[in-house]
Order: sequence, then structure tokens, then C-alpha cells
Amino acid sequence: MDITIDQKYNNQRVDKFLVSQLHEMGFKQATRNMIKDYISKGIKVNDEEGKASHKLKIGDTISIDNEYWKEFFTNIDLSDQILPQEGKLDILFEDDSLLVIFKPKGLVVHPGVGNKKNTLANYLRYYLESKNEFDNNMDRAGIVHRLDKGVSGIMVIAKTKEVQEALKKQFINREVDKIYLAQVKKFKESELDHINKENLDTILKEVEKRGVNYDNWFKAEGFIGRDNVNRYKMKFKLYEFEGSKPAKSYILPVEDNKLMIKIVTGRMHQIRATLNYYGYTIKGDTLYKSNREKTSSENIMLQSIYLSFLHPRTKKRMSFLKV
Repeated sequence: MDITIDQKYNNQRVDKFLVSQLHEMGFKQATRNMIKDYISKGIKVNDEEGKASHKLKIGDTISIDNEYWKEFFTNIDLSDQILPQEGKLDILFEDDSLLVIFKPKGLVVHPGVGNKKNTLANYLRYYLESKNEFDNNMDRAGIVHRLDKGVSGIMVIAKTKEVQEALKKQFINREVDKIYLAQVKKFKESELDHINKENLDTILKEVEKRGVNYDNWFKAEGFIGRDNVNRYKMKFKLYEFEGSKPAKSYILPVEDNKLMIKIVTGRMHQIRATLNYYGYTIKGDTLYKSNREKTSSENIMLQSIYLSFLHPRTKKRMSFLKV
């Protein structure tokens, strides 16, 4: 969203101006203190990074990254405000240290501004409290990693602060193996066309029996950064560009309309941006679509089907597969 400054906002600080605009965009709880350290990432003044203390002048052009602020407010840590709420949990495994669950499509993982109920965190707190197993020292009711609302899949949940920190460390150190399955549409020729397609059932049986060998997978290695044309999107390129960060994924075509993806790095929209570069769009994805589908992005055909990690207490590797 671009705004040209007129007399009304002349000589006003950027942070004060931005708060007023965020309120109009629906983020009623936005405060200057809350956003002060993040302004440069979500706003530009005359095509340059905005600074909180900068005073605006008539004729200045302000570019507000709506998608960035939507993501920002969705991810604000409201751990101390999580309300226990009874809800259905699809539990694949449970012991005294952790839970492994399957998150359904459409379920938000944790509360955000204006969305404090009907999330996975609410359900987890209720469940653990009902068993007298809720550790108040944990963040986000024990959640270690997240999946977008429209993405279904396997997640690991901690029961204690100690276990939560140990699992987080594994994710940071890239010691967790996680595979996604995407139903896709091809819109251009790419290097992936030369990769031999594998039988999905055969690969899944092999994964379940022996784990994953990525030797025959296509390695997509490059950089991901904000798309200058559409600021709601991320862009994958083979070379470094302004604001980009290294990104690495492995991709395996398993059927004509399905791809398995292993992400090594964890960049925003990594799977969607990478597949888009190689000529594929995920079905139901309206942001990275190649045509005018009316399907909601909440129905994106992407699922986290495999999760493997080291149990923080037993030190044994645990692997879960569900398609």
C-alpha cells in the first residue's frame, strides 16, 4: 500500500504515522513500542528503509508492506494470554516429555492479535492442564514449530520447558528431518522435468523403513527475498540479491501432479517461492498462482507428511509418517 503524505501528516514521526495506519488496517492493538524495532522491515519512505524517528514531509511516498504486518501480528507471542479451550487433537504419539500430533488444514497454530481462541495452542493448554501436565514456563503451550493455517501435517509439542528448548535447538541446528507433499500444477518447463519420477507408495515405504536418502533428489539452492513487483510474495533466485538470504531445498517428483519437498533452511514462503521459480504452483495457492483460480489460499494442497527428530531425553531418533 502506497500513501503520499499531505498536510495532515506533515512533520509527523514515521512510527506515529504507521501506528495510525495499522489501526485502520485492523491491527487495533498496534503500539509504537510494539513495532519500533521492526519498522525498517515493513515500511519504506521514498523507496528507502523507514526509521521510527524520521519526520515526514509533504510529498513523501510511504510504502507499507501489508503482508509483512499481517505476518508480524499473527506471530506476536501471546503466551501469557493463551486461554485453555477444549478442542480435538489428533495425537500420533505421547509420553511424559512430548506429544506428536497431526494438525488439520484450517487450524491456526497459536493466538495472535484479534485471534485468541480456537487455535492449536488453546487446545493444547486445555489438554495438558486436564492431565496436570502443563508447564507454565513453556512458551506458546509447548509449541516448538509452526505450520500455516492452510497447511496440514505432523508437529511435535513439548510438555516441559527443558524439552521445548532442546527441540527448538534441533530445529535451529537443522537436525530435524521434515518432508512436505505438494499437489502442483506445472506452468513452464524447468530442470525438474529431467528428474525421474518415483512411485509415491514405493518412496513412502522406503522412508518408513530406512529413513530418507536425498541422493536422487533435485537440490534447489539459491536465495530468497522479497519480490519487488508484488511485496506480498517472496522471490527465489539462483544468485544473491538485495535483502535475500540463502535457501536450500530438496525436491523429488513422485507423480505427474505431486512433489515431495525437504526444506533445509526455513525461509518465509520457501516452498512456494522455490517451486514457482521451477515452474510449479501448488494447487489452491492464490498468491503464487499461475492463473485466476478462485480457490482460497487456506485450501493450499500442501502437507507436512514426515517428521524425524532426536528425543531430548531418551536420545533415540523418532520418525513419524502420515499422508
